Amino acid sequence: MELPSNAPTNGWYNILPAPGPAVRLTGRLRVPWVVVGAGVTGLAAARQLATHFPQQQIALVDAERIGFGTSGRNSGFVLDQIFLSTHPPARNLAVAQRRMRLCDGGLNALKRLVSQHDIDCDWHEWGKLHVAAVAEGNAGLERQIQGLQTLNVPYRFMDGDEVAAITGSQYYGGGLKTQGTALVNPAALCRGLARSLPENVTVFEQTPVHDLVRGQISRLVSKNGEILADQVIICANAFSPTLGIARNAIVPAVVYASLTRPLTTSEQAKIGGEAGGFGLLPISMNGSTIQRTPHGRILVRNTVGYGPADTSSTVRLAAARSNHAASLVKRWPSLNAGMIEHTWGGLIGVARNQGHLFGRLDRGLWASAACNGVYGMSGGTMAGILIADLIAGKSSDLLSDQLEIPKPSWLPPEPFLSALFRLKNSALAAAVQSGARKLAVSH
Repeated sequence: MELPSNAPTNGWYNILPAPGPAVRLTGRLRVPWVVVGAGVTGLAAARQLATHFPQQQIALVDAERIGFGTSGRNSGFVLDQIFLSTHPPARNLAVAQRRMRLCDGGLNALKRLVSQHDIDCDWHEWGKLHVAAVAEGNAGLERQIQGLQTLNVPYRFMDGDEVAAITGSQYYGGGLKTQGTALVNPAALCRGLARSLPENVTVFEQTPVHDLVRGQISRLVSKNGEILADQVIICANAFSPTLGIARNAIVPAVVYASLTRPLTTSEQAKIGGEAGGFGLLPISMNGSTIQRTPHGRILVRNTVGYGPADTSSTVRLAAARSNHAASLVKRWPSLNAGMIEHTWGGLIGVARNQGHLFGRLDRGLWASAACNGVYGMSGGTMAGILIADLIAGKSSDLLSDQLEIPKPSWLPPEPFLSALFRLKNSALAAAVQSGARKLAVSH
């Protein structure tokens, strides 16, 4: 079985205080419920199950430390809605509207939990700014406007000078500001969600599941123990196929990000803009996601890889870091590559049709998989809540929305899948290779 092999370079995680010792599974445990995967979906599923079944024990297991894996490696946007300008919602308006309602529901659920449990994760309801570089022109912004209008999402158009006033950068020719989205440190959010779980949830970290033996009572095998459970909920996203779930349905894509050290007061004054933080989403598929944090760090996210091994590939991490440094300096020429402290990759599960595997797969076996990257923390949280509601027989309009999201379409097996991925992303692959060449020259 292919297990997570993330390099220990997750900046969001590394800037937090060191966690206490991990509780690992040892020996045999018998429980009614087990949730596999403690990202945002698994955390939400375990919490909601505990609410529905307060007298029953729930085990939540993860291969790594909470906040270290995929859910703690994204760009820190808790989205109220999202669509790509290259895939306007008018193509399938009903699905786009459902996704928007699901994202908004997940955002509101997380907002309540952060407030209720006083989770320190730099939660900042700034919204998001869709931006286009000067060189790109306004075509992408016009497509984005059409999509926002189709979904009745309020927005404010900003010209280049208005974007520069926010960002301190002359790189952008214009942007569209929408409200709703929150900016966070995602690793801190995951940790806080885990610490505030109900008492009938037991969390086991650094407990990778090597094998799932299905049956009337299922058996989950780990290195130093096993769990026997009546009901199993798989929330392992891109790793689900290794447990026999969602085979030929998920593309294991890797997206890379870097985080700078905190900028000094003089550095922040030099670049200008809103020092309290902001979040930028690119109109272009090849663009960079940017977050400026309330603590004066800048996150840059671009460049792709394929498969779990690429999250810790030294060559690909170095190439991504080079690309991120170039992106940083393009936007703020007064900054330099040496300001980058952390570079990491995060594995996301993508379906070809942006479908979502959700629901009952077999007797005693349930799953939620294929986050599709762009729906991230809000959509993943809502899916976790709703899988627990489905199990408990609790209906709602949001559950109806979730059940109407299409299932993932079929994908070819390896090695054809990886070859097709690299072909389709040849431009991004070229960027990785270019970054590697630049790095080699500079060293």
